[in-house]
Amino acid sequence: PVEGGLDGQNTVGETEPVVAGRGRVEHTTIVGGDRLARRPAGNLATGMDFDDDGLDDGPVAPLLPPEDRLWRHPSETAVRQVRHPRAAARDPRLVTVVALTSSISVLLTLGVVMVVRPVRTELAVERVAPPVVPVKAAVAGGVTDVATLAERLRSAVALVAATGAAGSARASGVVYRSDGLVLTTHRVVAGADTVRVTTHDGRTVPAKVVGSDPDTDIALLDADGTGYAVAPLGSASNVKAGQAAVALGTPASGRAGPVVSASVVSATGQAVALEDGKTLFDMIQTGAFAAGCAGGPVVDAAGVVIGIASVNVAGDGGASGYATPIDVARIVAAQLLMHGRVMRGWIGVEGDDLDAPGATQLGVDGGVVVKAVKPESPASAAGVAPADVITEIDGEQVTSMADLVVRLRMRRPGDTVALDTMRGGDARVVKVKLVEKP
Repeated sequence: PVEGGLDGQNTVGETEPVVAGRGRVEHTTIVGGDRLARRPAGNLATGMDFDDDGLDDGPVAPLLPPEDRLWRHPSETAVRQVRHPRAAARDPRLVTVVALTSSISVLLTLGVVMVVRPVRTELAVERVAPPVVPVKAAVAGGVTDVATLAERLRSAVALVAATGAAGSARASGVVYRSDGLVLTTHRVVAGADTVRVTTHDGRTVPAKVVGSDPDTDIALLDADGTGYAVAPLGSASNVKAGQAAVALGTPASGRAGPVVSASVVSATGQAVALEDGKTLFDMIQTGAFAAGCAGGPVVDAAGVVIGIASVNVAGDGGASGYATPIDVARIVAAQLLMHGRVMRGWIGVEGDDLDAPGATQLGVDGGVVVKAVKPESPASAAGVAPADVITEIDGEQVTSMADLVVRLRMRRPGDTVALDTMRGGDARVVKVKLVEKP
């Protein structure tokens, strides 16, 4: 390798022997750079003469093209950078000039706009109107649309009109079978000679009183015709205070209904004393019913019947409505259909609830203090006496007189029950065979 200057440039190359003709060998320096320089070897840097063959120098043969040679100089394999003709258009100085010119033009334009029409800087807010939602009558227990609930069930609610020697009376009823069986209140049909039922569409048909039960204030009617709309009957066994209770009825006209009372269950298992001296047991207490709801259905949030509206009773906190549990009404209706009357077991005792001090003294949670025993009754035959305390029936705890009455409803005449009683601190069990209530 040799170093030397070529055209004022520092270059690095290497000598290559070249056959020049007549057996002479010339040494040619291959120099890197943008182009190849070829010149005869001579005194480039050291002054040494490599032409020592004694022959006259002749013209130097040109090099073979690289593709015709078996070797290449590194300078011949380097990637040559060629400047594109358009590179000048991307000259940084030119870009800067263009950008400055554009910015000045924009500023001048904005200045003219601001002079002609000042720019508004306040925010423009577009408000989207919320969708209109009908106001719903909300009550506790999950009912959020009482109107929809009432409209769905109104076809199964009928007006009941009764006429008798004592005059006429009106109430509502609920159709629970498509063949025209209707549950209503006992008091509206008691002593009636004729009964007519008017449906929600204004159709009026005669109805037969299948039977009624004053102890539960339930009556069963059989309206002429078939194909009636019916209401679904549920159960009151799981009804709890605070859940929804919607009473449905009909106005006196029978066509402009329904009448609706939306409230909640206040309590269950209540005893209600009526003006005629009778007492209704195990009743569901709700808010007061609107006029026209008596005899109609009381439904839960799902629109399932849980009771039959019976009566309003005024109290210290205002009037309350009381409904017969639908479970009791169904049992009564089944017996009225089968026997024409309700056949329930009877032991023949009257009693009061055991008070708290008495319960503590006896070590029980509650019970019934016997006040009187009917002569020749099952209780009298079993040896039950006044002042005895009844605490259990068939191993089930009895906490009140209402509790005892309700449990006896589940027994039939001829059944034998075991009563756990206490007399003067002594406990005993007596067997009582039930008879049909006279």
